[in-house]
Amino acid sequence: MKKALIICFALMFSGIQAFALNEKVVVWEQIYQQSDRDEQRVAIILKIMEFKDREFAPVLLNALTQLVSRRVEDGTATERYNKNKLAMLLVRELGNLNSAESADLVFSLYEEVKEPVLKGEAAMALGKMRADGFAEILSFDLSSLNLRADPAISRNQEILALGLVQSLNSMRSILGYEAVFLASSGWYSNISKVKETAKAALVTMVDDPTDSLLKILSTNPSMDIKADALEASLSSKASAERKCLVATEALQIGMDRATLDKTEAAVAGKLRINAIVALTGLRDKTPGNVEVFKNIIKKDSKNDSTIDETLKAYVALGVNGSDDAAAFLVTRLDEYNVFEKSKANTLRDKSIIRQIIASMVLSKNPKVKNELIKSQFVDYDSLVIREIEAAIKTLP
Repeated sequence: MKKALIICFALMFSGIQAFALNEKVVVWEQIYQQSDRDEQRVAIILKIMEFKDREFAPVLLNALTQLVSRRVEDGTATERYNKNKLAMLLVRELGNLNSAESADLVFSLYEEVKEPVLKGEAAMALGKMRADGFAEILSFDLSSLNLRADPAISRNQEILALGLVQSLNSMRSILGYEAVFLASSGWYSNISKVKETAKAALVTMVDDPTDSLLKILSTNPSMDIKADALEASLSSKASAERKCLVATEALQIGMDRATLDKTEAAVAGKLRINAIVALTGLRDKTPGNVEVFKNIIKKDSKNDSTIDETLKAYVALGVNGSDDAAAFLVTRLDEYNVFEKSKANTLRDKSIIRQIIASMVLSKNPKVKNELIKSQFVDYDSLVIREIEAAIKTLP
């Protein structure tokens, strides 16, 4: 009996609370409907926003419906100003309350108005509502802005672009990833914060952007954009295997674009190095990459311009550790052993020899051991001999 009374009182109390809550909504809705000037309506909406209560969403939606019917951008300058301010508050709060039922109306407003701040606010509200049904359209709009700045309205373009980046980030839709990615390296000024906001969004908006990044790598002609695509992949939450796909594609593009043009060749070289470092860090063991690493080493120009890339390719071969990689390391060390017998190895060669030995250790492949044992009896300096002896001890 006592338990039943407790339950009864609890239900009565919750009922009173619900009534009080609904009564509060009704009262403020009446106050809003009785106001006859937009300045008053703005003050009322600001008060309603303080409650942060989703029970008010239908009231706000109704208020926005009425406002849209009066056309926000019609009237005198003062009337337009007040309607714009009211619309901004209504849209913002509907977004804050995640009022998905308001999405169609908010999108209608987004399409109708030209004022960039309000348009951007509407876009951000759609993002907060996770209204990803509009992601493709918003992505197209951002892509259009990314293409070029119109000097006459560039500031307005930046305001809208920032709102679209934030919207697409909130939606977490893969459909918006490419547009946000291109915004991160677009024409936008630093003061607009479009590029830095977009770059931060790339880490959070999609866990695995691999497919989008592979498309960017294969279709975008800019080598700088391709380098950014590799960086974006490495910063993402994609698996190591998926990141290796992007790094492998970047490496191949870097090889294909190794032209006679000095500027492009330098950029391609940087892309190759970044891809090799990425694959090494990811412990890549893709069989097809061994041939690419070997080709990089074979194209070594025997001077300082390629030494870094060559050494990194040897590291990557060691990490790969396959029989094919091991066989190449054995062949190269044997060639240097022959040169050393006639004292033909330079200081540069010695640095490569030491890296080959280190790569053999990295490979953990027993197929390299016999060559190391033979190398002990070549007349290398004491430092190289010590490294050979230490390497032999690490192998089975």
